[in-house]
Amino acid sequence: MKTLLLTLVVVTILCLDLGYTLECYDTIFKWHTMTCPEGQNLCFYYFTWRIFLVRGCAATCPVGYSHTHCCDTDYCNK
Repeated sequence: MKTLLLTLVVVTILCLDLGYTLECYDTIFKWHTMTCPEGQNLCFYYFTWRIFLVRGCAATCPVGYSHTHCCDTDYCNK
């Protein structure tokens, strides 16, 4: 019975989101990431002047840029 209870506790902890943990790419290089601050629940990328890629976290999707993409899962702004 103790094993079952311990297993349920571990599964519950693993399934809960114990904090704000959205991860996004934040540079043109995909190996550099950031944890988004609380309140910024979107990853985005867009192009400026159609050649410069900008990535990061945002509270709302940026507007007015070429090829803007917003998403809300980890590392989705590829």
